[in-house]
Amino acid sequence: MKLVLSLLLLFLLAQMLGIFTAVTILRDFEKNPYVSSMVVTGDSENPFNALFFIAYVLVSAVVVVFIIRRLKINHTLFRIAEFFLISTASSIVFYSFLRLVLDYEISTFGGMLMGVAFAGLKVFFPQLKNPAAIFATAGVGVVFGVSLGVIPILIFLTFLSIYDFLSVFVTKHMVEIANYVIKQDLAFTVTARTAEPGEEVKRIDLGTGDLIAPIMLEVAMLPISPFAALFIMLGSMVSMAIFLIAVWKKKLVLPALPPIVIGMVVGLLAWWALGAV
Repeated sequence: MKLVLSLLLLFLLAQMLGIFTAVTILRDFEKNPYVSSMVVTGDSENPFNALFFIAYVLVSAVVVVFIIRRLKINHTLFRIAEFFLISTASSIVFYSFLRLVLDYEISTFGGMLMGVAFAGLKVFFPQLKNPAAIFATAGVGVVFGVSLGVIPILIFLTFLSIYDFLSVFVTKHMVEIANYVIKQDLAFTVTARTAEPGEEVKRIDLGTGDLIAPIMLEVAMLPISPFAALFIMLGSMVSMAIFLIAVWKKKLVLPALPPIVIGMVVGLLAWWALGAV
């Protein structure tokens, strides 16, 4: 149960960091070109954007499986991808912290430098995996949250949940990818582990995509109602707790995204049912 609580804490930290970052990003959206350039779509409310990103996920999965199975330099390629993800995504979070005391020009430059430095530290200190994954997750979640409207995000996450289910139980390629990432100890998962003297090391891993999902919707709902973001967070936390307990007790490999998304939607509906405060 200690591992479950540890992973729940990491899940909560990622969301809190994402919301903190989003508050700053939304405030600076109009006046900072660096911030406004984060938007990855031309029309945030267009539901077809969801289909585009689903297609992107599918193509990426094919490429990742090909690299793992066919390329001998797969380890190097994934380390480069990890460095790029950490440096770019975490720079958004560092920018938000710097903006507490500095203007946006200095914060932009400082955030980029800190992002690169953080990614470099992860190379030499693998134990920074969880902090790197959480910072990167918060940054990516904010980018998607400010780029897509609520409806496109819900459509995207619904299709992504179906894909997550199929990729674990039907094609099983997500299990293959997860096993590779865990073996290489890459910052594409967060890990809770324990090693009692004389006992086998026990661990639970959660993919960073599972952490990004609630951040996306929370960020998209922030301009509408901070309370809605809070309800979404609570819903995702409850569903994640139930999921992790089931996984730990049954010792199964299960897709986390479907229950997380269900919890998020239940939280959103609860907010609406209470009068959309």
